[in-house]
Amino acid sequence: MKKIKIIISDDHPLFLKGLKDTLLEEVDFEVIDIANNGQEALEKIENLQPDVVTLDLDMPILNGIEVAKILLKKPQHPKLIILSMHKDTDIIRAAMALGIHGYVFKDDAVNDLVNAIRTVYDGRKYISTDDKNNQFLSSFNTDILVELTKMEKLILKEIALQKTTRQIADEHFISSKTVENHRANICRKLNLTGNNSLLKFAIKVSESIKRV
Repeated sequence: MKKIKIIISDDHPLFLKGLKDTLLEEVDFEVIDIANNGQEALEKIENLQPDVVTLDLDMPILNGIEVAKILLKKPQHPKLIILSMHKDTDIIRAAMALGIHGYVFKDDAVNDLVNAIRTVYDGRKYISTDDKNNQFLSSFNTDILVELTKMEKLILKEIALQKTTRQIADEHFISSKTVENHRANICRKLNLTGNNSLLKFAIKVSESIKRV
């Protein structure tokens, strides 16, 4: 069995140990090293060539975003997952727009990270969400998009590309208020709740959106 080689990084030893212990329970995971700050993480990543790396957003010396920016400039780089306490949509959008593969909330990382690693390793994006939306997204199929109008589908595709409301409005010659109304209608029709739910949904189903 080919194992997924992983480096995990965080400046909190107990949290780091909890993550490592959880990942070591998976037979297809191999935690090849850990790091306590961004500089250490960068050096170990470059030396050990892992498949997947977790990066604490708020690490000392170099934070997770700074490490990711350096790695993403290289032709070959591992899949990158940001671990963060921040759940603000703008922060998540900015991270994903850089090319980061996953974003996991630290308050549920022990439970969420296993799924995130497998998802990004398979070449898909991953963003943490609450249990209700995870269950909804896991049962998603394209039939539900029939509920959306042509414009709502277009807006959803643009959201999947992590475009802001202003960017969508400017590119399609409509007002920001109109875009916000469409966003609200999509959330209502798809039963999405929470500040980040629409962005998470759009990214998770981006391939299906392209086909409708």
